[in-house]
Amino acid sequence: MNYKDTLQLINSSIRSLQAYHLDPLETSIKLNQNENPYDWPEEIKKEIAQFCMDRPWNRYPPFIPEDLKKMVAQYAGISPEGVIIGNGSNEMILVLMLSLMNQSNRVILSQPTFTVYKLLTDGLGGQALCVNMKQDLSFDVEAIKGALIDNPGSVLILCSPNNPTGGYLSQEEIEVILEVHTGFMILDQAYVEFGGFSAISLLGRYPNLIITRTFSKAFAAAGLRLGYMLGSPEVISEMNKIKLPYNVNFFSEHVASVLIKNRTLLDGIIEEIKAERDSLLQTLRTMPFENVYPSASNFILIRSFKKQEIFDFLKSRGILIRDVSKYPMLQDCLRISVGTRQENMLLKDALREFFGVSGLNAECK
Repeated sequence: MNYKDTLQLINSSIRSLQAYHLDPLETSIKLNQNENPYDWPEEIKKEIAQFCMDRPWNRYPPFIPEDLKKMVAQYAGISPEGVIIGNGSNEMILVLMLSLMNQSNRVILSQPTFTVYKLLTDGLGGQALCVNMKQDLSFDVEAIKGALIDNPGSVLILCSPNNPTGGYLSQEEIEVILEVHTGFMILDQAYVEFGGFSAISLLGRYPNLIITRTFSKAFAAAGLRLGYMLGSPEVISEMNKIKLPYNVNFFSEHVASVLIKNRTLLDGIIEEIKAERDSLLQTLRTMPFENVYPSASNFILIRSFKKQEIFDFLKSRGILIRDVSKYPMLQDCLRISVGTRQENMLLKDALREFFGVSGLNAECK
């Protein structure tokens, strides 16, 4: 069999996809992936490393990480029966879509949003129905409601706070949507520790609501690939049936437990990131961008007709941000992750230099 015939055996919905891709670029200041800019202290890392040295590597981890489930449940304020731990929140979204799309192959998305939702929908042979946001990039709740009414039983995936726009849904908006929705709503709240409304309080009232969250952002553990799903115990019990066995390795399980135990340290870091975000927003709004969008997350979306020149100039200064101009509605847009105070000061100075704005190093004085 030749290569061409072999490739024809692969599911056509997979072959038609364009792979999710991010070019690896070396840079001294990395503001392109919405990571927490602060690493964990060395003493905590040493404690974790010692645990790994003492634990046998030839044995499987627990089939279900019950201790971590209990800790996550306590952190979220729900019962452990309403929690699934996964290898990143993306795995949790995949589990949900594998479980739900047999009831409806229609998946409703609000765009622009995280591209993995549509990638998975297309790869699983579903039909993505995309509802555009308003011109100011806020959620068009009425349009979402209309799509749900026209497509009963469909799967709805929303991201709040939304990546890459930074906006979020209020409690009232989420409830309005759930009141008309006859299918499941997957609410990705990967960034909710940085702002916006946490919908956990709604889980008891809406059994068709499922929330995914992650350790990659606020918990500063993107290298772990660890996330979790929250929902009603009855729904979570069904989702457990398709979750891969032993999907969380012992290292990630232990690290997550340590991070939750030390979350008071994390609280201070989150507040610092939020303060830096607000300071960065204020500075960016003094510069001649076409738009600087409000954000409830750890990143900021900007629009400029000089998008490419700005991107290249910052890159030449060792600062890497994200070009999101290929997303729907985001022509000429760039996304900037909030860095440390020093990184943000260098970013501001570089942008002032680009625009010829006075005030270089003003914040250092």
